[in-house]
Amino acid sequence: MEDSTARNDSAEYLTGRPREGSGAPLSGRVVLLPRLKEGDRIASALERAGARVLRAAVTRTVPGDAAALEAAARRIAAGEAAWLVLTSARTVAALAPYLHVPVPSALRVAVVGPATARAWAELAGATPDLVARGSAAALLGEPVLAGPPPAPNAARRVLLPASALADPALGDGLRRAGWEVEQVAAYTTITADAHDLLPGLASTWGTGGVDAVVLTAPSTTRAVLELLGPPPQGTGLVAIGATTAAATRGLGLPVAAVAPSPTPEGVLQATIDVTTSDPTLSTTPPLRSTS
Repeated sequence: MEDSTARNDSAEYLTGRPREGSGAPLSGRVVLLPRLKEGDRIASALERAGARVLRAAVTRTVPGDAAALEAAARRIAAGEAAWLVLTSARTVAALAPYLHVPVPSALRVAVVGPATARAWAELAGATPDLVARGSAAALLGEPVLAGPPPAPNAARRVLLPASALADPALGDGLRRAGWEVEQVAAYTTITADAHDLLPGLASTWGTGGVDAVVLTAPSTTRAVLELLGPPPQGTGLVAIGATTAAATRGLGLPVAAVAPSPTPEGVLQATIDVTTSDPTLSTTPPLRSTS
């Protein structure tokens, strides 16, 4: 659960200095990363590139239905599922208290993204069978999930724990392919309280002091809009993937860039593209002509 108690650890960034010299690609840029996460690799990548990163938890995670998660864990232990599909590290964390490890060897595990793969490996002591890149919808293009084999029900069942706010496209697509999908609300995300924001963040945002904001989920976009308001002119919105980009546009907000991959490298590249392609995003005033 993202906890606002860590907010003061990032307060120094509001008045701090970039860690890299002026030659760094994001030197002098201020980037809002609206989440708090220990060992955040995206924040580290941005800071190494010279950005001053403002980190703030704009959402809170609320645990899902414990009975449903326990039932899903029992199905896994009993070998009553062919696939376990995990779309985020947060989902892995939500399932962890109920899961019996090691899981049956016949169970196949599909995850989205390297962060989810690492979380599963740490929990289960085994690598996933399938790691999809990009958004959860990428799983629908995987041949092994194109349709279930003609076998008993257990071989046709897919367990899909996810956020209660998750896009239904993945579950619907798997059902159309012939799988029996059991979707479980592992957690939900709500907007944090305004008083838990970094001191001065609202003012910094409102006066155009943020060059770019990295949006890591649709719920993050909604929370930023609710807590801080629409982005001022000159603040570029960087979406971590296609799903977040679509949700952001659905709220009437312009997306300046979509990360080519939901990785620190992908987010960094998109942020660099945004802050260097539009001169209105510059934090340094233009030099006056002396002629």
